[in-house]
Amino acid sequence: VIEAGGIQWMTAGRGIIHSEMPEQEDGLLSGFQLWINLPARHKMTPAAYQEYPADQLPIENRGDGTTVKVICGYTSQGTKAPVQQPLTDARFMDVTLPAGGVFRETLGTDDTVIVYGVEGLIDVGAEGKPLASGQLGVLEHGNEVSVTSSAPARFLLIAGKPLNEPIARGGP
Repeated sequence: VIEAGGIQWMTAGRGIIHSEMPEQEDGLLSGFQLWINLPARHKMTPAAYQEYPADQLPIENRGDGTTVKVICGYTSQGTKAPVQQPLTDARFMDVTLPAGGVFRETLGTDDTVIVYGVEGLIDVGAEGKPLASGQLGVLEHGNEVSVTSSAPARFLLIAGKPLNEPIARGGP
């Protein structure tokens, strides 16, 4: 059972059974299921499973009250997650901003970056593009992402190198 704030990380590789059913609490359920495509040369890698409770995920506290839960990879300030994914070199972060908070993260120049609004309204990038809860923004080719918020907010940041390979539904 994965409890609140915990994560489960699977590498499907050549095949894995995924049959978990989340449990509701007071009729409510909140969670994210994210998929990363493996490079073609790693499609037949052995399946793997990792599970971490919330207390094993590092939280980086930044000066203005911003917190960064590091789920996979690392931050530009050196905080490393227990999940390291060398096959994709992905980075996953769960960021909480206080009112007036500013989040800046240096990423790879060629990384594709996904920002997903979880709670509140955030402004993304140098242009300050608004992104509301439930909305997704995709950023390409830049080495720093900047997110601000005038009220408390939370978002997911996912970054990685694009594979530029075709994806076959149901295929390896």
